[in-house]
Amino acid sequence: MEEDENEEEEEKEEDIYSEDGTDDLVENDEISAEEAAFMEGYNNS
Repeated sequence: MEEDENEEEEEKEEDIYSEDGTDDLVENDEISAEEAAFMEGYNNS
């Protein structure tokens, strides 16, 4: 069971750094548009 929970946490972390994950966070007001822009710049460097 713990392995399943760890895999789910890893997937969530990976989703944060994907473009779709970032868009979802902005739409849900979990991060601001400015934070999303920062993440995009970070990912492109």
